[in-house]
Amino acid sequence: MLAEHVGQVVAEWIGEKGWKDVPAFGLERPADDAHGDYATNFCMQLARIAKAAPRGLAEELRERLLSTPTLQPYLDAVEVAGPGFVNFRLSRTAFVEAAGGLLAVGEEVGRGTRSQPLHINLEYVSVNPNGPLHVGHGRYAAYGNALHRLLAFSGHQVTAEFYINDFGRQMEMFGLSVAARYAQSFGLDLPVPEEGYQGAYVGDVAASIRAEVGDTWLAVLRERGLDDPDDETLLYFKREGYRRMLELMKEELRSFRVEFDVWFSETQLHEGGKVQGAINELLSRGVAYVEEDAIWLRTTDYGDDKDRVLIRSNERPTYFAADIAYHEDKLARGYDHLINIWGADHHGYVPRMKAAVGLLCGEPDRLEVIIGQLVNLLEDGETRQMSTRRGEMVTLQELIDAIGVDAARFFLVMRSHDQTLDLDIGLAKRQSQENPVYYVQYAHARIASILRNVPKDLRPDVIDESAVFTTAYERDLIKTLDEFGSVVTDAADRRAPHRIVGYAQDLAARFHTFYKHCRVIGSEPAVASSRLALCLVTKIVIARCLNLLGVAAPEKM
Repeated sequence: MLAEHVGQVVAEWIGEKGWKDVPAFGLERPADDAHGDYATNFCMQLARIAKAAPRGLAEELRERLLSTPTLQPYLDAVEVAGPGFVNFRLSRTAFVEAAGGLLAVGEEVGRGTRSQPLHINLEYVSVNPNGPLHVGHGRYAAYGNALHRLLAFSGHQVTAEFYINDFGRQMEMFGLSVAARYAQSFGLDLPVPEEGYQGAYVGDVAASIRAEVGDTWLAVLRERGLDDPDDETLLYFKREGYRRMLELMKEELRSFRVEFDVWFSETQLHEGGKVQGAINELLSRGVAYVEEDAIWLRTTDYGDDKDRVLIRSNERPTYFAADIAYHEDKLARGYDHLINIWGADHHGYVPRMKAAVGLLCGEPDRLEVIIGQLVNLLEDGETRQMSTRRGEMVTLQELIDAIGVDAARFFLVMRSHDQTLDLDIGLAKRQSQENPVYYVQYAHARIASILRNVPKDLRPDVIDESAVFTTAYERDLIKTLDEFGSVVTDAADRRAPHRIVGYAQDLAARFHTFYKHCRVIGSEPAVASSRLALCLVTKIVIARCLNLLGVAAPEKM
């Protein structure tokens, strides 16, 4: 409510002085209420550039602020403290206008606008369709979807994309594993290959195929075995295994409230000639070259530690070659910015991929790679490990069954994506204020209950200026609500949905404190109406926070 007005005065001051490379101006809420409603250390940061004492700068800024007619209605006091802090105490008018503005915006409170909105391609999850999604994949799904919602709400246009890794050795091994389990279901001793997939889910896929086709493929498998991955029969099991596993993934993601606009198949790149086409283009431009019977890309031109192989000496393309063709396709679709969310084991892959994008379009920074970290699932004090190949995993569906979608999504984005996450199953199940998602949802349900019981002579959508916001609890809640728009923008720009989690928890706590100390229904009508307005805005903001996280906002609990 104050930063924009003060910021304009500061900008004019800086312009008049001719100072260059000035740090960004900002206001903070002091930990101690004795220091005012807001404070800034801007003058202390400015001192070196201005070549002046910070306290003297603070006094000069104070005089400018107090002599600015447009600011006077909003300020009760501006004070200089310590070596150069400037503290602000707001007037009742400031709080009335802030609350009234939030109420007028209604459901759109916090929605961002961008002077230059970007069309962003956001790719995440993108795993091999050779096993069910596990908890680690769930973290990327929860984070990616929350980031999608956040970027869109902050003013960008976003396309969510899943890159289906359905080509190569791992998919061959999955197909052979399904074929072996199909044969075993008829008593045929055909072992799963050593590099194959051992999980029980492979048997489930094989059983679903048997239920559909019976023993159609049994005689062929008995005769030919698993020696030729290009055999028509084994290609069938690869295709069917892939199709069924992909449908299971889609179903699991939908149940987790994650939807994708585009499902892009790697196989299409190879079969459509796009991989070879991309390589030919790079060769023609001289940024790829032939050496030792292999084709290399000059990624060192964009900071990679060495050039990278595109086509091996055995004439087989690398995964890198397919990824280049894929990103060339993305760029051709006209996106302004590409964001990829990758697992922790892909950290070393980032420089070469950015180099490749640089070679494709001359702008390596059009690709942004976010590296996520692992999840430790804690159950009875022990950590459970996850491995798709061995089948030793906690699936995303198991997590949902244990704690529900709301708790799973909330907990999976509670920490920054670049930190390892410990998810406590016991805490996530608990229906108490110790459980953070329960605590935030309860605040929303509590407000819904209050609003359901509003007497007919009171209106929660009106602020009566005759008797409003005299307590510190009301003002504290208004300041927190007023911050929501900047929190959304900051969280989007920092790719940090966990900041919405932290804000939601803080807002819920401040609402509970407000409600404990400020009687709403039953107080004097003008006061009751204004406090109901704060309840209504708080409910809207909490609901929006939960929506940005993909979590439900219940009306009753």
